Amino acid sequence: MIERNFAHVKHKVLRRLVAYWFDKRSERSMTSRSDIDPVDIPWALSSIWLCDYQPADRRFRYRLAGEQINDFWGYNIGGRYLDEIVPARRLSEAHQCLAAAYEGPSIVHDFGRIYMQDEVFATGERIILPLSDDGREVNGLLGASCRDWYRDLALDGVLQSRQTATLTPLNDAAAIRLADRSTLNFSP
Repeated sequence: MIERNFAHVKHKVLRRLVAYWFDKRSERSMTSRSDIDPVDIPWALSSIWLCDYQPADRRFRYRLAGEQINDFWGYNIGGRYLDEIVPARRLSEAHQCLAAAYEGPSIVHDFGRIYMQDEVFATGERIILPLSDDGREVNGLLGASCRDWYRDLALDGVLQSRQTATLTPLNDAAAIRLADRSTLNFSP
């Protein structure tokens, strides 16, 4: 199934993580958080993050993040809410990305521009996998981000950096590809 439905996932760490998630899920609709054992995935630990959704507040809260994720932000994002981390101008897009995995439930794959802070951006890939303790209701997200850094690539204040997102619903519906999600504009 991984080869057929997730051929668009290119990074080997992300491909292995998706295969691991499917293996742990077995016959259930989703993998539970308790199925994820860090001992099984040492090759992914620096790139992964866990996130919870708090429906009453409509907020996402990071439980933990690997060192590559924390290095990007410049501090440990564990215990912080998405709206405390992401700049306000990018919050809606970031929230929609996480909500798609949570509400679908769907596996979300982003390719292209995956991070933006100040005038530094990262291109690469991100995968977001829903987690469920009861196999029905999503109660967490397992994500991984693999990226390269780029600086000062803006030409005349506009950086052409696109993001393609693929949503793969867990109800066996066809994957949905959202191409060309954004172009960034740096204002002086």
